[in-house]
Amino acid sequence: MINPQELIDTCRKLVPPSADPPPTQADLRRAISTAYYAVFHTLAASNAELIAGQPQSSISAYAWERVYRRLDHGRAQNNLRAVLNLLSPPGAFFARTFIELQGMRQEADYDPNFSITRTRTFNAIAQAETAIRNFAQLTQEERRLLVAQSMFDRR
Repeated sequence: MINPQELIDTCRKLVPPSADPPPTQADLRRAISTAYYAVFHTLAASNAELIAGQPQSSISAYAWERVYRRLDHGRAQNNLRAVLNLLSPPGAFFARTFIELQGMRQEADYDPNFSITRTRTFNAIAQAETAIRNFAQLTQEERRLLVAQSMFDRR
């Protein structure tokens, strides 16, 4: 299983608080992308746990993985915007971080002219870590709202 804290640790290796020589743009871009994925995998694991439960057998492990892998970046980003006002402050912070970091990740991964500073990258890593910590405080009810909103379109 992907451990979001290990992804944050990887970000910190790429962008230490002080380093000489400074991190390259490739390091900064990779750290932005990895910070987003730490948040993404936090939500994916929660969604799988809420829908499929903890894997107890090969069948439930298969179901868990199917749910985990079903989280769609774009759908989650668009649908989470719609419930920001329904979430607690920690939940709203998590959702806003998911949305913001996804936008930054898309630029970092796909825009050849994207450039970012060490400070901005360091702040994004800290924001991701705080969002993950906040997520751990959410009630089951709020996590259920996030799973429904992040995985399913409204009809």
